[in-house]
Amino acid sequence: MALAAAPQAGTEETRAPREEPPAPSNLPTPASRLALHYELDAYYSNVGVDIALGDLAEPNGGYLEETEVYRRLFNDSFRPRLLLLEASVNPLPVLGTWYKREHPNGYEDYDLGSSGGNRFNFIDGVTAGFQEPWAISAFIGSSMKFSREGEDEKQGNRGYMGYLLSCGNQHIHNNVLIDDDWCELEWKLKGERTFREEELSWSFRVGLKEHGNPDIRDLFYLGLRRTNLSYTSALLSFLNNANVEFMAEFARDDGHLMRQQVIVGRNFPLPRYRIALALDLGVIYENSRKYTGRLADPDADEWTFVFRPNIKF
Repeated sequence: MALAAAPQAGTEETRAPREEPPAPSNLPTPASRLALHYELDAYYSNVGVDIALGDLAEPNGGYLEETEVYRRLFNDSFRPRLLLLEASVNPLPVLGTWYKREHPNGYEDYDLGSSGGNRFNFIDGVTAGFQEPWAISAFIGSSMKFSREGEDEKQGNRGYMGYLLSCGNQHIHNNVLIDDDWCELEWKLKGERTFREEELSWSFRVGLKEHGNPDIRDLFYLGLRRTNLSYTSALLSFLNNANVEFMAEFARDDGHLMRQQVIVGRNFPLPRYRIALALDLGVIYENSRKYTGRLADPDADEWTFVFRPNIKF
């Protein structure tokens, strides 16, 4: 989904915090009122445009502590300064649906075995965790840029907090595309802070999801994701170079748990090459009662193991 980005990495600031520079007194130039952005990733790629809603200069949180970034974004979210329009696609999940549709026999060749009535498939494990192939979205709220003296300002180095409306016309279930005019509204805190030696990205959200397909239950949900990459911290430090993702969905009519995913991982930086190897492992539980009518399948697997290798540049 939009603004929900596929996994990036980072760490929080380790030096003594410095006050952000004062905002310039002059109004932003027309070029600063409209900015294009994009993100390319195997799991989540997007392109969008940021539209400034006022004349206030965007604050800079390049030297702030992580908790202070959250606090200032929260305070500013009551005075929206930004409208963001975005289109996104989930490349590997889409590829998984194509391969299962076009090569069903080859897809079954990737079965790893079964346990407790659940069949485990390697392609399922690599592509699991994304329930939509693509989306369009609109966000309104506060924003903050992250820059530091002596470092180039990088693409997407921003934090956001506010309200996000996303829509699409298809749903992914067990690597099968299902026609579904869905729409969701969520409150979201999201950001990516990338510097020469450290990166940090985060996403916290709560929301409601409405499905146009009557055989998919409507939901409310909460989720969090935080990822780190540091080229200077000790590899086995607790929070640095760690990835954590949690998501829980509940039926709107009775509040029963419909889906839950827990994914944890580690980044393995290679400072000499300025890249990092990453591996996330986890599990997804899905209640069979999430799907009814024509989509009901009492024999469907309730558990999926997640296996996400990646390379971060």
